[in-house]
This record gives sequence, C-alpha cells and structure tokens, in this order.
Amino acid sequence: MLLLSTSLVAQIKPERVHLVDMHPRDAPRNFMFRGNSPTSKNSTTGKYQLDYDVLVSALRTAAADECNVTLPATFPAGYRIVDVDLENLFDDGYEAELKYWQAHPEQGEAIKWITLGSLLEPKHTPFRDALVANGTWAIEGHADYLVERLAQLRSMLLSDWGSDPPTVLYVHCSAGCDRTGEFIGAYAMRYLGYNVTTAMGEACRQCGRCPNYFSSSALGWWCLTEQQNRTDVGDCLDFAGCTLFKDCHAHGPTAPANICPTTPL
Repeated sequence: MLLLSTSLVAQIKPERVHLVDMHPRDAPRNFMFRGNSPTSKNSTTGKYQLDYDVLVSALRTAAADECNVTLPATFPAGYRIVDVDLENLFDDGYEAELKYWQAHPEQGEAIKWITLGSLLEPKHTPFRDALVANGTWAIEGHADYLVERLAQLRSMLLSDWGSDPPTVLYVHCSAGCDRTGEFIGAYAMRYLGYNVTTAMGEACRQCGRCPNYFSSSALGWWCLTEQQNRTDVGDCLDFAGCTLFKDCHAHGPTAPANICPTTPL
C-alpha cells in the first residue's frame, strides 16, 4: 500500500506503472518501466515534488505482480534511476522533477525528451509513402526523434555500464497514456516484435485508455516506418479510430503471447 502525507495529493498511479523490458532477461540487472508522472502536489503550499519512495514502491510492485520479478534487495540502494521524461515545460511538476534529480545525483538523473505526437493522421495524408521514405512525415527525425531516442534507450538498457551501478529506466509523460503510449508502443514494435495491433492494444490496456489522436497518429507513422523493413507489422492505416485531435480507440487489438519480456535477447 502506498502511503502519503495528508498534505500531498498523489499524482503517480501505480496501475499505470508497468515493466516493459529488462536485461539480461534470465537474470536481469537493468530494467525499463513505463508510467505516469512521479510528482505530487502539496495541498498546503501548492508546490510539486518528486515522490522517490512512492516511485520505487510502484516499480517493485509492478515487477512482482506482473512478471514475478523481484527487484534486487539492494534496490534502490546501489541502483540509479534514469527518469526519461516526455513532458513539456507546461506540464505540472516538470520543473520540480528536474530539480529533484539535480539535487540527488546519487539516486539518478533525468533525460528530457519533449514528445508531441503528430498533427498528421497517416491514413488521410497525401504523399504518405514519400514522407515515410524520407523521414519527414511530421517532425524532422521521424516525429519526436523516435529513431534516435529509441536506439539510445535500448543502448542504455543493454549496457553493462562498466563501473556504473545497475539502472532502472522510467519512461513517462504526465498521464502515462498518450506520449508514453506512443513511445513505448514504438519501442515494442522495434524491439519486442509487436505488430501494430498488439502495440496499440497494450498501450490501451496499460494505461486504462488509448493514446490520443496525436500519439496514435505518430504510432501509425512509426508503423509505416517499420513496414519498410518488416512484413508482419500489420495494417498501419486501420489499427485505430480517432476523433480529430481528440480520443482514439483500438481496432481489433491483439494481446502479446506474454506480457513479460522473458525471451532471451
């Protein structure tokens, strides 16, 4: 059970915290989780703060409940958290989160990867194939720089880190649904072998609702990008239905064979 002072309004939602990947999978040392903002608002002062102990408890619970994985007894001592923050500076708690890691470098660090999604829905965009081929389908760099950022995240997960401590990657936005759904959905398609209906289905399940128009559109573009090198990625133009600039729902979502990343790399 997560306990907070009565003066704090918890923002982190344990039900949105999930174990995405780990390495090595047979005896994991590094972990990747997804979730929502790890900050809370003090109802007395009106200020936000990062709830480190609440975050650690949510990570432990998700690993154990979902995948029967016990985080090492030394966690969080001896570990470092890499807070992969997809928020922008207008999101609640953004500044407080950054200041926390600056003040506690022994516990971890923050990576600020502002994520926007795509204004363009691929199904209704002219010259779609050309935009995919040249990588300029929305924002330069495959929208939100997914190619580069996913590769960097993967490298961090697989790294032995030399003399550095084992690492926990925590990928999140504010709600843990839209930008996180896009980013982790794209990761799952590239590195976990998901097709687009599984990526979308898991994004909806893990959050409790589906990614919004912008994030689902970006996931569609990423699907088309993956389709250049894969034949099993699925229907990139009809995996979701969206209201313009608003909500989306999954079309025929499919479940992964195993929600836990158990297959050896």
